[in-house]
Amino acid sequence: MDFTKIVSTAETLAQDLASGAAGPIPLVQPKTPQGKAGYDRLIDALNRLPRPLMALSTLGVFVVAGLYPVWFESQMQVLACVPQPLWWLLGAVITMFFGSREAHYIRQNLSSNR
Repeated sequence: MDFTKIVSTAETLAQDLASGAAGPIPLVQPKTPQGKAGYDRLIDALNRLPRPLMALSTLGVFVVAGLYPVWFESQMQVLACVPQPLWWLLGAVITMFFGSREAHYIRQNLSSNR
């Protein structure tokens, strides 16, 4: 492999950037909630809660299992009595929630790149 070619290309790019040939570097404008109504900001805040709550709840399950094993075991026996179709329904609801949010953000990014 010819490293001199890579080094010369990198030097050329550095010189071009230093001379301003690439143009000014665009500044990233932070998205601010200015102009949104209070209700919209509240809904945006509520929409951000499910993922952190699910992650923290999962960690909480392990903490509770360690602190109160007898109580935890009784709760797991109760969950074992839940019919299988209800677990499938819960999985479908969660999948649709996160999938629709992801699709929304993908569509939003595609439309802003045009």
